[in-house]
Amino acid sequence: MVASPRSLAGFLWLVAFFISFSHAHAQLSKANTGRAAEWNQLLKAAREEGKVVVLGPPGAPDRKALTEGFQKSFPGIEVEYTGSSGFQIVPRLQAERRAGRYLADVHVGNPGSILTSMLPAGMLDPVRPALVLPEVLDPSKWWEGGLEYADQAGKYNVVFSTDVRTHVVANPKLVKKEEMRSYWNLLDSKWAAKIVMKDPLVRGPGGGTALFWYIHPALGKEFIRRFFTEQRVAVSNNDRQILEWVAQDRYAIGVGHSTNIATDFMRKGLSIEELRSDLFKEGSNLNAGFGTVTLINRAPHPNAAKVYLNWLLSKEGQTDWSLGSGYPSRRLDVPRDHLDPLKLPKDGVAYQKQYKEEYTRLQDEVNEFVGKLLKK
Repeated sequence: MVASPRSLAGFLWLVAFFISFSHAHAQLSKANTGRAAEWNQLLKAAREEGKVVVLGPPGAPDRKALTEGFQKSFPGIEVEYTGSSGFQIVPRLQAERRAGRYLADVHVGNPGSILTSMLPAGMLDPVRPALVLPEVLDPSKWWEGGLEYADQAGKYNVVFSTDVRTHVVANPKLVKKEEMRSYWNLLDSKWAAKIVMKDPLVRGPGGGTALFWYIHPALGKEFIRRFFTEQRVAVSNNDRQILEWVAQDRYAIGVGHSTNIATDFMRKGLSIEELRSDLFKEGSNLNAGFGTVTLINRAPHPNAAKVYLNWLLSKEGQTDWSLGSGYPSRRLDVPRDHLDPLKLPKDGVAYQKQYKEEYTRLQDEVNEFVGKLLKK
């Protein structure tokens, strides 16, 4: 029996497919074998160095999340951890370098100081060459299809955690949620002298809120001008004081507040309610908080730094981070049932990514504009 041209063509296609598949599988296996060998060699070199020096956020929960899991997984590599804000870390690094001392390996923290100080000063190494683990490099493991970088070059500052920012908190005895459908509702005359805000001239929640308003096409300078000139807004740099004043009926509304302290107050039954971003038609921005990582150049323990970086961006490291810090990971395989669903970014929503370098560099311009209004 002679095969028809169509069946012969089909047979040849199958043969070609299996040859191609086998070749691709062999190449993948070879690549994975190569990665495994590279990783084992890296681990050996890191254990010879003995430790990794990590500069990270302050607070016991963050310290625990960024050290304990790593040391259990990689005995023989000690984590020497220093917790402080980015704007305390930068002067320290500058002073050390002037003295010819290079003591730190990795920085985990807010992108603000990284992008405005560390990056321009040439303190950072590119991250991509240090990534070895396949699960870290796999784009399918990450929200939006791959690793996210805060810097415009897409090289130095990996963003591993983002959440939807809540800008407004209110006393539910004084404010009904139905009254807040737009940030323009804050300009209602009945809220004059009844709003307290975290200092908008300081990087953080207050400055971030001002930046969000400044950039948003439906708000902008006109909204900010009226907010500060018409509403007689009180300004404080004390996160706890702001929320205490709202809970005690001294002010009806708080803006640019600490969401962590607000959550604690609400758990204790105090008269505080966060007005989530989905209430406001203008939406909100994504905030990275302390959820970015960089490699400091001229590191004393470069191999241990690479091991730490890969661990932090793995499922294990990101799970430790999210459970310990209370913030979501951008990894899709990390549990989220312990998080507030309203703070989780949603697919298809156009958020202002405030952690990006182009936004961060606008902060001085925003501060100049707002500073003039506060002096009036």
